[in-house]
Amino acid sequence: MLLMSPRLTAEACVLSTLVQLSRAFISSSQHVILAVVSSNQLTSRCPSTAARPMTPLRRPLPPPPTPSNSPPPSKPNPSSPPPSPSPSSSSSGTSNPSTSTTSPPPPLPPPPPLSAPPPPLAGKEALRLPLLLSAATPTPKPVPAPDPNKRLFKSYGNAASLFVQMGAYRGGPSTFAIIGLASKPLHVFSRPWYKCEWLSTNASSTKSKAYKMLPDWGYGRLYTVVVVNCTFPNNPNSANSGGKLILYAYYTQSPKRYEKFVALEEPPGSYNEQHFKTPYKYDYLYCGSSLYGNLSAARIREWIAYHAWFFGPNSHFVFHDAGGVGTDVRKVLDPWVKLGRATIQDIRDQEQFDGYYYNQFLVVNDCLHRYRHAANWTFYFDVDEYIYLPDGNTLESVLSEFSDYTQFTIEQNPMSAKLCLNDSLQKYTRQWGFEKLVFRDSRTGLRRDRKYAIQAKNAFSTGVHMSENVVGKTLHQTETKIRYYHYHNSISVMGEPCREFVPVSAKDKVTLHDKLPFVYDDKMKRLADTIKRFEAEMIGTRLA
Repeated sequence: MLLMSPRLTAEACVLSTLVQLSRAFISSSQHVILAVVSSNQLTSRCPSTAARPMTPLRRPLPPPPTPSNSPPPSKPNPSSPPPSPSPSSSSSGTSNPSTSTTSPPPPLPPPPPLSAPPPPLAGKEALRLPLLLSAATPTPKPVPAPDPNKRLFKSYGNAASLFVQMGAYRGGPSTFAIIGLASKPLHVFSRPWYKCEWLSTNASSTKSKAYKMLPDWGYGRLYTVVVVNCTFPNNPNSANSGGKLILYAYYTQSPKRYEKFVALEEPPGSYNEQHFKTPYKYDYLYCGSSLYGNLSAARIREWIAYHAWFFGPNSHFVFHDAGGVGTDVRKVLDPWVKLGRATIQDIRDQEQFDGYYYNQFLVVNDCLHRYRHAANWTFYFDVDEYIYLPDGNTLESVLSEFSDYTQFTIEQNPMSAKLCLNDSLQKYTRQWGFEKLVFRDSRTGLRRDRKYAIQAKNAFSTGVHMSENVVGKTLHQTETKIRYYHYHNSISVMGEPCREFVPVSAKDKVTLHDKLPFVYDDKMKRLADTIKRFEAEMIGTRLA
């Protein structure tokens, strides 16, 4: 326990006075006021300090230990005065037990509490203190009353994202592509832009400008498709040490507001320059649009069997399931997937973002860049369309003739999806769809949608019917070399597609149906037996 000196009362007064005076002399941003408290000030406020100086508080020394062979010291009588020490005890260094014991001092009175306020200031100090306090405390500025005509705009949530990434791919030694969606109103009414950065594993950084493409031709809805091309002066990962591709997406022309994210990461040792050189893995690649709705498994079966035969063994098919690959459809595609001839990508989450036709522009651009160096030619058409070579042409000869072009478009033969020939000799229930749908719309001079094939290595972005962002030439006059049969709406018909029949005599004349002229065309029908035998050879008769 700490023992208090009798001088505590005076010292407490001095301490409290010093604290109060120091609070009055404060520092400002312009001056530092130093105060020295004189002894006269302390004396006038704490009179007890004039009689004796302040001394520090001390603990009393403990009594010397008692020897084990000596009797314990006798208790002093508080009423008698303490004995005087022997003169010889200070000189000889030995003590007599009867004379060395001293009586403790009388108990101290309890000190006043330290928090007791000091005596009030007097004289000049009392006059100066209010001035110091008023100078130290700034006068608060009055808060203006709110303007009743000032309206506030409070935002909650986001109507559309600045950027929704689907994929990012290296397109060559020094170029990359990032494919995604962005707010269409933002791109229509503002000027968002992008910047690319490569961050190596050794923390070195290389930046480049980005070039954006909007390949959906204004078909977007709440979201539009954006393809961002990042091209660096040279290979940013030439040492193959790995790194990250970072995209900066800006809201407006101002560089102040942007989002930054890692679009692509290359692990160390993963870069392979041979991937971008010929020969490629496939001769032909099919990039399909979004599959959605209720699809006929029978029509899908016929389509994949026909085109697996048409494109040959060194081809591959990429399907995109946007909700249309149900149990029955998957059952007919799985055998081809197991053979390595097809891939089904699940893109059902795209429904969260309102784009054109289940975001098919997004899907075809992702497929373009994902497989850019996977095949010599990439074909774009739908699962109700069949590529056909007229007049005995072969695919190899046609594409060899078109090799100087980056892309070529394909003319369609529009077919009826319900008219069939009323021939009692035919077992229609056992025939495939393209085997019995044999009436073609014969109108001429109309502009019809075309499909296309492209050398993907020369394309930066693409569309549903052709690409506008390519290096090289485009060929359109291909009608005598290659065409496609379009069985529009047949893919969503469950069960028997023949819903209306015409007499056998319709083979030799024009048939009007819904005020449209149709003529008999059995070119696809003639291939049916060949395709059925091919399917049985490839996957057996499990689907028969």
